[in-house]
Amino acid sequence: MASKNVNTALAVYDSFNKRDLDGAVKTSDENLIWDDHGIGATYKGRAQYRESLQNWITGFSDGKVQEPQAIDAGDTVIVRYIGSGTNDGPMGPFATPTGRKVSVPFCDILQFDKDGRIVRGATYFDMLSMLVQLGHAERPAAK
Repeated sequence: MASKNVNTALAVYDSFNKRDLDGAVKTSDENLIWDDHGIGATYKGRAQYRESLQNWITGFSDGKVQEPQAIDAGDTVIVRYIGSGTNDGPMGPFATPTGRKVSVPFCDILQFDKDGRIVRGATYFDMLSMLVQLGHAERPAAK
């Protein structure tokens, strides 16, 4: 049986997939800090975190979190998933969409307070793989 924190974490991804961004951030503390290591950004507070989720949707309107798997570690939950979608909007410094599909593994680490609110998060993913799939970079040659 999944813990309350696991259920809360998985509900964030379900809300994202439903494009319910208010639902995705409602279980976060107002002073949430979220580090996105793939793009090198830190979001402070619910509003910035919500904006970061919207940025993913802007770049990938059909973007989905697929196959989320949660690992319960008490006040920490680790979620592995596949992020997939078609680049049909601007994405960071790339204003022109490529129209290409991506499928990239992600790993998020969510920390909860004693009241079950998300107080800190971190996202890890391979930006090079994403840029290669989008045609913005070439895969390094194997040695």
